[in-house]
Amino acid sequence: MNKKLVLPKMNDATKRLIGFNIVIFMIFALLEPGKFLTAFNFESMGFQFPEAGLLTLGIGITMLTAGADLSIVAVANLVATVNGIILLQIMPQGASGSTLIMYLGICLVVSLLIGLLCGILNGFLVAKLGISPILATLGTQNLFSGISMILTKGQGVFGVFPKELVFIGNGKLFNLIPMPLVLFLSALVVVYIIIHHTSHGLKTQWFGSNRKASYYSGIDNTKTVFRTYMIASMLGAITGILILARTNSAKYDYGTTYVLQAMLASVLAGISPLGGSGKVSNILLSVFAIQMLDSGFNFLRISSFVRSSTYGILLILSVALEYFVHMRQQKQQIKKAARASADDPMLDRKENVL
Repeated sequence: MNKKLVLPKMNDATKRLIGFNIVIFMIFALLEPGKFLTAFNFESMGFQFPEAGLLTLGIGITMLTAGADLSIVAVANLVATVNGIILLQIMPQGASGSTLIMYLGICLVVSLLIGLLCGILNGFLVAKLGISPILATLGTQNLFSGISMILTKGQGVFGVFPKELVFIGNGKLFNLIPMPLVLFLSALVVVYIIIHHTSHGLKTQWFGSNRKASYYSGIDNTKTVFRTYMIASMLGAITGILILARTNSAKYDYGTTYVLQAMLASVLAGISPLGGSGKVSNILLSVFAIQMLDSGFNFLRISSFVRSSTYGILLILSVALEYFVHMRQQKQQIKKAARASADDPMLDRKENVL
């Protein structure tokens, strides 16, 4: 008996994203073929968009809980700042061998610890105290940025870092695949498994869909939200390591537009701002589309103000589209339930008994 290979069906968001990527690719391929259609351009994008991709993963999973972590970029900058200080001011100059490995290990532990503590604070404010996620993480965003500013006196951290660290941000695996892309794809797989193939991910989506129903079904809503914000901050910490490795610098205000881009990429990926639904794997398509858009704008020499306005317009349109799609689905479900009730013969029997 021959068994046919059944491929997973693409949802509407995936189809829209594929079309969106094709449109953007065709536009810039026609406008700037000599610059856009080059191996160097796509290799450059492979080094650039993973930062936004990791941040989008963090914001995306918090959006599944009908919230958003606005502090994730500040977490990344704090991690980059602290690690930069350790490697340039605390580690002995010219360190090598076991000494270098020890300090790189310290940086990794410190990064994870910072991500953990920031996640605990965000989770406490949102899950335990019940503060609005937007307000809570907006507050912690300024707190984390302020700590970075105090540590560097607003000047940032610049210098020559160990080649082992620089390789993470500028090297290639097998001299072919950009290391930032490897890091992002690895994180994407892990987050996808957590959200779509573990009990925590299922609880996260249930909570985002209906927190009251989630509570009465026996789910610990507080613990679910708490863990989600901790995971988001850990993704921010990983991004901080990547930022330091790729740019050889750290600043408290680096990547100020990343939050907007990450929220836009999350919505484009089909993650509902209302919470409860979304496909994490679509984030790869959404961040790549935004990176193509950004690269195309660079080639056309479009100003950063126009870019920010474009991203804002796209975000508004995406949220509006998601809202109307959600409302349409609700109406269809109500009509379907009404037709099912009308066709149910048991209802006629009950009416006759009454």
